[in-house]
Amino acid sequence: MICKKCEVDGNFSWDHDWYDNTGKWRLFDHNMERPHKCSGMTTQASIDTPIQAIPRVKCPQCDPLKDSAWIKRDKFQEHVKTAHFGFW
Repeated sequence: MICKKCEVDGNFSWDHDWYDNTGKWRLFDHNMERPHKCSGMTTQASIDTPIQAIPRVKCPQCDPLKDSAWIKRDKFQEHVKTAHFGFW
């Protein structure tokens, strides 16, 4: 039987004893010998949409605890020249 919520195929059956006691149906997993619990991992991140539009790199010479150490990749070379080597 396949769970309709999480679409997992398993050795499930409807728990009649639970229904007689509570009036609600639930799936019983015979392999695990306990009620079936749907995993919350049904949504997945899309591969097509990146998390960051422009990846950032960490400057090895800046203070690593500051957020300013993370610089856009295309501006990294300019940052090293102006901030650490003194070129204007």
